[in-house]
Amino acid sequence: MKVWGENADRYFSDADSIAKWIDQPSLEPFKAILQPPSRGFSRDLVVQKMLEATKQADGTYFEIFRRINVSARK
Repeated sequence: MKVWGENADRYFSDADSIAKWIDQPSLEPFKAILQPPSRGFSRDLVVQKMLEATKQADGTYFEIFRRINVSARK
């Protein structure tokens, strides 16, 4: 088995681009259990908070994204 980290940081040119990225792959896996919205969760709130946290002075958005990769064979 191999396990390694990967720096997958990315810049987004505008709010729409990062919102689409948040939807897929970040929120898509959880849609089935979060519909209808439960306990105050909302996609719009997640996007709003993400936009606030990642906006750069030049109007782009920067997301720090770390990935853990795993490769195994039986």
